[in-house]
Amino acid sequence: MEKKQTFSVHTERDVKLTVEDIDDIMVAALEGGINYWCSEAEVVEERRCADWGHEQIARGGALVLHDIEDSSEKWELDLEKFLKGFKLWAEQGLDKYGAVQKDGTVDCCQIDAACADEIVQLALFGEVMFG
Repeated sequence: MEKKQTFSVHTERDVKLTVEDIDDIMVAALEGGINYWCSEAEVVEERRCADWGHEQIARGGALVLHDIEDSSEKWELDLEKFLKGFKLWAEQGLDKYGAVQKDGTVDCCQIDAACADEIVQLALFGEVMFG
């Protein structure tokens, strides 16, 4: 049998996340996505930039996420980490519902709580550790 020859091609694309996109993803994460491993999302008061917790990240604020089993474990999430997590999520093919559109925009209706959880975990840990 003849072996098929394959060629690898590396591609890159720009994704355009809006403030609203980040807010929507954070709502999905905070209201169900991360609740099985995170007991509390605390606004870093020195960096508070909006009224609601889910609005902090896109505007330059930060959240401290507390481990549900070990109160001494906590991690800080900010915009830089969030963007890294989203990038990893897209690169690793975890966008199973097609949220990232061909034009680079994001349809957050296609990012559910489980996807938001993956994005946050990738942002904090560089991998999906829970779930």
